[in-house]
Amino acid sequence: MEGGVRVGLAWLRLLGPTSTTRLVRLSTRTCATTVNRYNDRDPAPVFFNKNVQEILKKINELDFNKVFRQRFDGTQLKPPRYEFLTNEELEEHFEKSKKASEKILQMPPVVKERQPILDVLSKDPGLTGYDTCKYVFTDITYGLSDRKRPIVVRDPDGTLRKASFEERERMNQIYNPRPGRKLKPHKLFLEEHLQGVLEREKYEFVLDCACAQFEPDDPEYQRVTSTVYETVEARRHYHMLNSTRHYGPMCFYLAWHKKIDNLLISLLQKEKLEACADMVKLHQLIHTDCKTTTLNVDPNQHLDFLKAYIEHGSLQRPQLLLAMQAYQDIVREREQYEKDVRSAHGV
Repeated sequence: MEGGVRVGLAWLRLLGPTSTTRLVRLSTRTCATTVNRYNDRDPAPVFFNKNVQEILKKINELDFNKVFRQRFDGTQLKPPRYEFLTNEELEEHFEKSKKASEKILQMPPVVKERQPILDVLSKDPGLTGYDTCKYVFTDITYGLSDRKRPIVVRDPDGTLRKASFEERERMNQIYNPRPGRKLKPHKLFLEEHLQGVLEREKYEFVLDCACAQFEPDDPEYQRVTSTVYETVEARRHYHMLNSTRHYGPMCFYLAWHKKIDNLLISLLQKEKLEACADMVKLHQLIHTDCKTTTLNVDPNQHLDFLKAYIEHGSLQRPQLLLAMQAYQDIVREREQYEKDVRSAHGV
C-alpha cells in the first residue's frame, strides 16, 4: 500500500480452519448447467444507448395501481388522505406520481459478466506455514466506493494477492453493510430452492432479492435473472413483470438472445401493435446485421414493419403469421361493427 492518504487501514484475521472454510464456501455457489449470460459481447453500450432506453421505458406500461401497490417489506404504511382538488391540482399530483413511479421503475443495469480477479502482488516463501488461515487487509477509508476500495489477501503459502470478488463482497458488507444484502447468500438462490419459488410464480420477488444481494456483473446475478427470464418466457407470463423495474431488462434479454417471437405473439393477442413494432426496433438496434435492417420499411407503419420482421427475421414465422391474421380479423370486425352502429344511428 502506498502511504500518506489512508486514514484507516483495517486487517481481519480469519481464525482457525472453520473461518477459512466459510470463506471458500462463499466462492463456490451452485449454478445452473444451462443459462444465457452476457459473457461474450458487452451489452452495456447497447443497453445504455439513448434510443434503446427510450424503447425499454416505452414498452413498460405504467400502471399506478401496480407500481404503488402494498408491499410486504416491513415498511410501515401511512394512513390514506383524501382531498378535494381542482383539475389543475389533480394534474399536478398526477405529474408528481409519474415522477415517483419513474424512480421506482428504474431498471437494473445490464452489463457483461465480470472476470475473476487473479492479480498476484508478491510471493514470500518465508511466510509459508506461518499460519493456517488467510489474512485479509481492507482499506476502510471513508468515502471510497466498494469497487475501488483496496482489499488484499495474504494466503498461508505466503502469496499476497488482490482479493477475489467474493472476498471483496464479504469485507465490504462487514464494514459498509448494504440493506437487504447478507454475508452469505440466501438459500433462495440455490437451484433446488429457486425452482420451487418460480413454481409459485414469484418472479418479481426473486429478481428484487437478486438485485439486493448481487452486483449486476456477478455470475450469480446473471444466472438467477436468466433463470427467471427463461421461466417467464416458457410460461408466457410476461404480464407479471409489466409495470415493474424488471420488464425492460427482460425484453432486452429476449431481444439480445433472439427470443422475441413468443412475446410478439402475446402482444398481438392483446392488440398491442405499437409495442410489437417497438420490440422489432429493439431487435434491430441490438442485431445491426439482421436482414430487416436493410429493408426500407417505415417503423411508424407498425403493421408493415412487423410483417417485414415476420418475413425476414422471425424464427417462428407460421405462429406469428397466424397471430397477425387473427389480429387483423379482430380489427376488421371491430371497424365493421362501429361502421354498422354509426349507420344505424344515421351518422
